[in-house]
Amino acid sequence: MVDERPAPPDAQAREQHERRYMVRLGQRIRAVREERGLTQQAVARSAGIATDMVSRLENGHYTSPGLRTLLRIAEGMGVSLAALLPDAPSPSAAPENLLKSRLGALTHRAEPHELDLLVEIAAVVLGRAQR
Repeated sequence: MVDERPAPPDAQAREQHERRYMVRLGQRIRAVREERGLTQQAVARSAGIATDMVSRLENGHYTSPGLRTLLRIAEGMGVSLAALLPDAPSPSAAPENLLKSRLGALTHRAEPHELDLLVEIAAVVLGRAQR
């Protein structure tokens, strides 16, 4: 009987693949952050992590972020974790979609009393648009 499973990659090839993936992950995180008009400080603050962690991750120098860290970053930017992964389709760069994403990120970071105010403001603005 022949074993048809592919041979596991050698450790060096696996390590190179992981490094390339981490660089692409960092590039994706930076692109999503910039599309939403957020600073590294704003993402770090809303994610409850250090700013230098965001910077190191974006620059490919953070080699093993935990799932919890990635979840916090995604939530801090108001996106799904899948949206940050390099293999995911790129978010639409249409101006309307970018504005909606920025608004979503802002509301995600807002305190409850600020959300009330944002809802009231949106109701006024949308009410004017319908007249």
